[in-house]
Amino acid sequence: MVYISVSMYVEAKPIIDYYNLKKDVDERFYQIFKSDNMRLIITGVGKVNCAAATSHLLAKIPPGDGDIVVNIGVCGAKDGFVVGTPYLINKIKDASTGRDYYTDVLLKHDFKECSIETFDKPLFNQDFLEEDLCDMESSGFYVSASKYVEQHRIFLIKVVSDRVGIDTVSKDDVLKFIQNNIEKIDAFIKNAEDFAKIDGSFFKKEELVLIEKICSLLKLTKSFREILYKSCLHYKVRTGKDILFLENIGLSDVNNKRERKKHLDLIILSLEKNA
Repeated sequence: MVYISVSMYVEAKPIIDYYNLKKDVDERFYQIFKSDNMRLIITGVGKVNCAAATSHLLAKIPPGDGDIVVNIGVCGAKDGFVVGTPYLINKIKDASTGRDYYTDVLLKHDFKECSIETFDKPLFNQDFLEEDLCDMESSGFYVSASKYVEQHRIFLIKVVSDRVGIDTVSKDDVLKFIQNNIEKIDAFIKNAEDFAKIDGSFFKKEELVLIEKICSLLKLTKSFREILYKSCLHYKVRTGKDILFLENIGLSDVNNKRERKKHLDLIILSLEKNA
């Protein structure tokens, strides 16, 4: 399943048309459009609206192991960026909290990657923009989506609609920018779907048993489990080799947080050295 979050109908229309999505007439709270393998929700503008709507969509039909969650929309940019160009987001800064979030892009793709900064209000002065791009939804989307799927199955595709303080943009422009890039977006989604399906069966049974054994020995918390899993996944993507060599690393039960961190750091270092 592909879950898509879009802030405005004008951004969603080219996607709805391209995939021939039908409106969910049973949905009372949001505009949701769907097919057998896709759900698209129109969230409204702003990170709070985006977070609430994305959570609603993902809670309604929870994602499975091979599913992906995608945010698509237009954004502002610094001077020097070309209007109409699509980017895949690799870093999100929330301007009001100062917090940074990082997507985990493991798959190969044809987009250029950029950072984006989420503001609570429209931005009219580039002097306040620290990252490459800006919008009002990305941080809300990411925080919400990350509660349901791992980082490497969360994607943000943003098309530059204007350079902050320089260009003006109309609804027709927004529709055109998404429409002009819909085939590139579709190619990426298909690629991400294929990767997610591979990821779901990426580890052999023996490897999964080993990961669980390490988690148990080290008494790993949920966040540390995710760090271990992602480190092992990165290693397999980069090398194509299994992780069974970790059996020989000499782990034992831990008695405190310091020992746990020491052993986990050793595992990650071993994965990096062997990559």
